[in-house]
Amino acid sequence: MKATERIDSIISLVPYNGFILVKDLASRFNVTEETIRRDLGRIMEMNIGICKVHGGAYRVSKGDETSPFSFRATMLTEVKARFADYCVNIIKPESCVMLDSSTTSLFIARMIKAQRLRVTIVTNSLPIVMEFEDDENSKVICLGGQLRKRNESLVGFHTVELLRKYCADCCFISPTSIDLQHGLTDHSELEAAVRKAMLEQSSSRFLVADHTKFGWSSINVISLFKGLDAIISDVEPSAQWSSILGENGISWHCL
Repeated sequence: MKATERIDSIISLVPYNGFILVKDLASRFNVTEETIRRDLGRIMEMNIGICKVHGGAYRVSKGDETSPFSFRATMLTEVKARFADYCVNIIKPESCVMLDSSTTSLFIARMIKAQRLRVTIVTNSLPIVMEFEDDENSKVICLGGQLRKRNESLVGFHTVELLRKYCADCCFISPTSIDLQHGLTDHSELEAAVRKAMLEQSSSRFLVADHTKFGWSSINVISLFKGLDAIISDVEPSAQWSSILGENGISWHCL
């Protein structure tokens, strides 16, 4: 099959509300994963609404550039499991925990359930809510609002207003991107507002982010670094980061 024919086929295979993996495309067309990555690079240059990310590709939804939740949940699972194992040891029994709608927070939620912790969880994530449907140890408060289908979360004015009725002992957030100049940022204005409110309503604030989230920014600012207690990541901080950490009294934990 010629490269142009393969590219046309790949375009038709990328679903409108889902994703496709590089390894599956390589197997389907009997070529290397590097070849598929080059093909996806060419497709990106066409500017037809298909986005290439680490491990696969997805179609950009109108007004929402975030990759589908189901896709992100398959990425860096070992790293997220390490994060969850570390974070669950921070959480004290009988405390209130706010979890954002990230796949990282879903892993933390699963670990809370596995450890049978007695806590109250406040979240706008539908997958996290459903994780506890058969759990008798944790109390779960689901924040209402507008359904953000691509992220399987609830957002909007009502979500933030309801969130402000609660005070948490700690929160764990994992936004889209983190930049030294602009701080914590997000593709979604509505999701950014929820994460901002979680930071404001929590006594201890933890940013949990893998290496793919550092060094770039999205359009919507959540907050700068002041007020964070710790950053939990899978990479060591650079010299520039060390300065920010010192100025704001933030600890960095590399797992």
